[in-house]
Amino acid sequence: MKSIIAAVLMTVFALPAMAAEAPIQIGSGPTNAGPMYAKIYVTSLSDNIVIKKIVVNRGNCKDAEAAPWRPVRLKFGSQLERIFVGKDGFSTCNVLEVAVETDQGNWKTNL
Repeated sequence: MKSIIAAVLMTVFALPAMAAEAPIQIGSGPTNAGPMYAKIYVTSLSDNIVIKKIVVNRGNCKDAEAAPWRPVRLKFGSQLERIFVGKDGFSTCNVLEVAVETDQGNWKTNL
C-alpha cells in the first residue's frame, strides 16, 4: 500500500516537470504609431515554428498593420512584431492577454 501511495505522489509531483514548455515568448511594448497602439512581440524558442494567428484581449484589439496577416515561420531567436489598436480602430489597446496559435499548439499569456 505504501508503494502505491508513493508512486501516486511521485507522479503528481512529476506532472509539472513534464508539462510542455511554450516554444515562444510573448511580450508587449509601446510603439511609435501613437499612444493608442500597442506592439506585440513573439520570439521563437524553437528551431522552427509557424505563427498562424495572434489574438489580443480575446479579440477586442485588432491588427493595425498595413499589410494583411499571413502565417510567419520563425527560427530560434527570431522575433515577430505586430501593432494592435482597439477593436473599433479609434480606441486604445491596453494589452492584458495575448493568445498565439502556432503549428506546435496554442499558447496564451497574461501581461
